[in-house]
Amino acid sequence: MDYPSSNDPSGDSPRDGQGREGSRPAARDEVPLSKPRDQQGLHALCIGLDCVQEVRLGALLDESGVRHDEIEPLTEALAHLVANPTDFIFIASSVLPHEFAPIAAQARRISAATKVLVAGPAPSSSQLLAAVRAGAVDWIDPSDDADTVLARIRAVADSINDERRRDERLTRLKGICQKLVVHRDEFTRQVDELHQGLHTAVHGVQERVDEAEIAGEFRGLLSQELDVEDLLRTALQYLLTKTGPTNAAVYLPGSKPNQFGLGAYVHYDCPRTTAQPLLDRLGEEICERLSHRQDIIRFTDTREFVHAIGMAGAVLEDTELVAWAALNEGECMAVFFMFRNRAEPFKDELAALIDVLRPIFGAQMAKLVRIHHRSSFKFPKLQSDADDADDAEDSDEDDGEGEGWRDAA
Repeated sequence: MDYPSSNDPSGDSPRDGQGREGSRPAARDEVPLSKPRDQQGLHALCIGLDCVQEVRLGALLDESGVRHDEIEPLTEALAHLVANPTDFIFIASSVLPHEFAPIAAQARRISAATKVLVAGPAPSSSQLLAAVRAGAVDWIDPSDDADTVLARIRAVADSINDERRRDERLTRLKGICQKLVVHRDEFTRQVDELHQGLHTAVHGVQERVDEAEIAGEFRGLLSQELDVEDLLRTALQYLLTKTGPTNAAVYLPGSKPNQFGLGAYVHYDCPRTTAQPLLDRLGEEICERLSHRQDIIRFTDTREFVHAIGMAGAVLEDTELVAWAALNEGECMAVFFMFRNRAEPFKDELAALIDVLRPIFGAQMAKLVRIHHRSSFKFPKLQSDADDADDAEDSDEDDGEGEGWRDAA
């Protein structure tokens, strides 16, 4: 029997050399049925075939470039599948479907591209149905014409290659997806960081703008006040619009370094008569300690502070206290105290507000001090002025007024 060349699937072109059916030697220019997997061809496992089937089917597999192994006991099939990559499984029709069903299931778990074929005489419809239900994809009769058997094997091999390529593409796509997920997470993280950075920057710029507006507004109000009492009243009124109702006291430094006097007081829930002992103690002992400190003191629990200043501080129980010094070029211009019940705590933004307002207040207070000093300045008397003053005592009262200033000029 002549076998068709692999380059002439129609079978019309004769080939050199003939061989026995089932043992024809492969032509030199014959191409394997499948693309190599890991630089190797397809691999088949034949289970339970008789001698005739084994010789016939083995010759066709050799001609197709498919390596194959033969095992007889069905019990060795599972171990062989685990230890060796397998693409085809040819099971003799003498093996019942319920016997090879576990082998087909295990093969699919190992590789979804593995195909199970039954080798034997033409089956009945019930036998074919039982084999398909057990996991077989085709039934091949090795005694059929070689072209028919090769075509059937080729069709299964093409299916295996298609599924393998599909699995490889899926594997690559999964790898790409995993990389994309990583890059997406990294990109999302960077976008979130950028968004957070922009939000922080915008928030910071907005805070600077708000602070600039507050500073300009506060400076404009204080610049109109050239009297100490008016300055204190305006400063406290503006501060209370930002903090809400609260008890507040402002101490001004005296002529001595440790001397402070109460310049202004605002009461919210603590009348001055009740707080007078506390106000005295603050001016006598606490103001000096705060007069040169740059930080803002905040007591959310004033029990320790109350204990430190004595019983006079009992007014501060269950209150929150905030204190700070207004400095100008290192010199204390005033010391502020604000306190109210802990049920109405001061906001955290108060510290930023104080940092904006206190240098403005300190500068305006220093300006008032300089103005006050200039208004009380007197030129020193010269010796001639003193003599004129003595002469003026004997002169008329009208004539002596302003005479010394003219002589000095």
